[in-house]
Amino acid sequence: MRIKGAQTGEIAPRGRVLQRRWVGRLAVALAVVGGTMTMAGPADSAVAQFGPHTCKQGFVWREAFPADLVCVTPGVRTDTRRENELGPSRRQPGGGPFGPDTCKQGFVWREARPSDHVCVPPSSRDRARGDNASAVMRLADPSAIPRGGVQIITARHQLGGDLFASGRGLTPNGRVQFWSAAPGLPAVQLGSLTANSGGGLSRQWFYRTNCRVHDPREETVIVLDVASGTVTTGGTTRVHSRC
Repeated sequence: MRIKGAQTGEIAPRGRVLQRRWVGRLAVALAVVGGTMTMAGPADSAVAQFGPHTCKQGFVWREAFPADLVCVTPGVRTDTRRENELGPSRRQPGGGPFGPDTCKQGFVWREARPSDHVCVPPSSRDRARGDNASAVMRLADPSAIPRGGVQIITARHQLGGDLFASGRGLTPNGRVQFWSAAPGLPAVQLGSLTANSGGGLSRQWFYRTNCRVHDPREETVIVLDVASGTVTTGGTTRVHSRC
């Protein structure tokens, strides 16, 4: 909460003191009505306690494999643990056309990440893909995520601005989503790209804005590797500030 304190450098008559208190209370009331009061909410406290990958309320880490921090419902995490337990019994004895991890008929690899070969029903694979694609929206504060291997470049011009991405460490030939996050606002998807066969991007354009949009704030660009559900940040931008 940001409320400017009263001056203490002089002794004012009682009437002036009461007047100042009344004005101060009125200012607080107007701030509440106008939505300008800022205070630490539950999400801020949670991030401080559980780290940058803290989920929004109602979600937990999936934990399909070590370091799997994709946020899912508690029921999905329970199902995922059960799938891990049953996975070996769903493999084809002696292997098959896809090697030793070949699944029995009626099962497929879950693919919560490309190397996730736990055998599950097809519906579970679809669910894992959907959870990966929703990873950014389920974080308490996406802008708190640490930097990854992708860097965002901002190119401004008279009509607005463009954003480009360069970097590596992504899933080869995998889809990459880019989101914008600013304090107090939900994340907004900006665009998407496909990584090359080496898991990289080479100054590829993914977003353009024009002067019909104006936002002076610094925004954090979030990078989502959809195939693995890995969320990182690529830096900040003020691409909207000139419009």
